[in-house]
Amino acid sequence: MSTTEEKAYQTLLETGLTEDHIRDLVKEKVEEYGGFISEQGALFLVAKDKGLKVRSKEVDEIVYDEIEREIDYNDFAIDISLVCEGMKNIVLTGRVIKIFETRNFTRKDGTPGVVGSFLIRDNSGTIKIVLWDNVASLIKTDYFHTGELVIVVDGYSKIGLNDSIEVHLSKKGKIIIAPKETNKSEIPPLKDDNTEETKELDKIGRYSKIKDLFDNEGFIGTIEGFVKIREFKEIDLESGEKTFLLKFTLADETASILVIAWGMKAVNCLKILNNGDKIRLSGTLIKLNTYNNDKELHFSKKSTLTKINA
Repeated sequence: MSTTEEKAYQTLLETGLTEDHIRDLVKEKVEEYGGFISEQGALFLVAKDKGLKVRSKEVDEIVYDEIEREIDYNDFAIDISLVCEGMKNIVLTGRVIKIFETRNFTRKDGTPGVVGSFLIRDNSGTIKIVLWDNVASLIKTDYFHTGELVIVVDGYSKIGLNDSIEVHLSKKGKIIIAPKETNKSEIPPLKDDNTEETKELDKIGRYSKIKDLFDNEGFIGTIEGFVKIREFKEIDLESGEKTFLLKFTLADETASILVIAWGMKAVNCLKILNNGDKIRLSGTLIKLNTYNNDKELHFSKKSTLTKINA
């Protein structure tokens, strides 16, 4: 602990707080920010909440930046295409492209509830964001509209309707509207001619059919289809090491596409795949094979494969 941290700690003790209480307050502050702030920064935030001004040249300015300005959640943001089922503490930056009507419902215990949702897009894909109860009222405000940039802080992912992945805002999460600074400045603007494109996205928030892939490049959020294994082999590299290659076709009623996995990804996929299996792929990369001019899906480090009970 630095001298200034010790001073902040001691000053808090002098207000009548116990050491256990201070530790609890620091822990609560870290949890409040979803783990996006250090314990050092949390200590100074606790001091600020108590009306104390503790500042020193000994402390890195970034600590005070955490106190005096909004945390730069862009440092924690991931591409939409990398969102997989079961993730927590998700931070996403994207442009609102579709807002759905809020809906009132009654829970099993008889208490009323409200749910709302909207679609956001970044350069890698599109996904549905789901809000509950008081936070859902955000959708009805005048300053929340299509075309606006937002940061979604502290979400968790799950499978929603149509077996698509959604991000739900946690109880401690928040939506930052029109952030002053974002590293997603190149997110495409909302297009006037976007109606046809979003018809499928309205349903699931992702590409829904394989035919929709061929006009795109880069990361693909989620796609489903049936498997036909074409090839699995061991390959000797020039370095003398060995690797593995798996090729299989993914097909739905609209089209088919070749999927390629290397190394242990190939091995792990082969262990669970059988011809005719229906699967869901997330976080794959679509590339052009310059040899035959065909588009292919390639596994990345973040790719996941899930079998679906057809």
